[in-house]
Parts: sequence; structure tokens; C-alpha cells
Amino acid sequence: MMYSLMVATLSLGLTVGLTYGQDRGSQKDELETRAHDVNNLADRHGGMKEAVHSVSVETGVPQDQLQHMRDKHPDAGAAGLMIACVIADNAKGSPERYLDHHVNGKGWAAIARENNVPLDKINVRMDKLQRDLEGMPSTSRNLPATGRDRGRNSRY
Repeated sequence: MMYSLMVATLSLGLTVGLTYGQDRGSQKDELETRAHDVNNLADRHGGMKEAVHSVSVETGVPQDQLQHMRDKHPDAGAAGLMIACVIADNAKGSPERYLDHHVNGKGWAAIARENNVPLDKINVRMDKLQRDLEGMPSTSRNLPATGRDRGRNSRY
């Protein structure tokens, strides 16, 4: 009887642990996928200049600071800047610190969880950024996303 109870308890613990681990993994994958999608949207809708402006307006982080972060980590997209700023705002830290953690291999969901930032807060801000980017005109030519104005009268 005691053996059966112990086996049942152990089985339940392993099941809960595996389910929790799978949920954490899916949250990580979901946030990383979402960031990738938003970054692609930024590329299609004019590049980083407008996206950095949108992140600045939404988070209150100065554009110069965001541009400095972008210069330091050129692969960081608009979504990464947004997520780093949201975590920093809620955790009372520096956005650069969280962006550095992510660039060094830590997932956004893990960074948020370690700093007690609900993923819902990040997703609400990502929704806003996505709406802002969708409202921008799409680039008609296949040009690198530099954020430069490349209208008809442009020499470039």
C-alpha cells in the first residue's frame, strides 16, 4: 500500500514537472517567434528608423538610447528593443542589460520570468508595436531596411 502511494506521488510529480517544463518551452518559443515576426514586419514597413521611433514613443526610452543599443547590437530588431524596454521598465533596470542577456543566448521568456515580468505585459506592448508598424506604408522594392527615405525623388 505504501509503495503504491509513493509510486503514484512520484508519477504525479514527474507529470506536473514535465507539463510545466513544456509550458515554459512553448512560452519561450512563442515569444521568440513573435519577436521574429514583428522584426520582419519592421523590415517590410520601412526599416528601423520608424520602428525605433515607435518603440521610443511607446516606452518613453529616448530614441538616442535605443539607437545606441541598436548600434551596439546590430542584429537586435525592433521587437528586441521593445521587449528589453518593457522588462527594464517593470524590473527597474537598464534596457541595455536585458538586451545583453538576450544577445548572449538567454531567451526573452526566461529573462522576463527571472525579473517577474508577466508575458502578457510584453505581448500587449508587442501588439501596439505591431499595429504601429502595420500602419506604415510597405516598401515596394526589395531594399535593405535602413530606415532611409527612398522615395521617387531620392538619389539613393
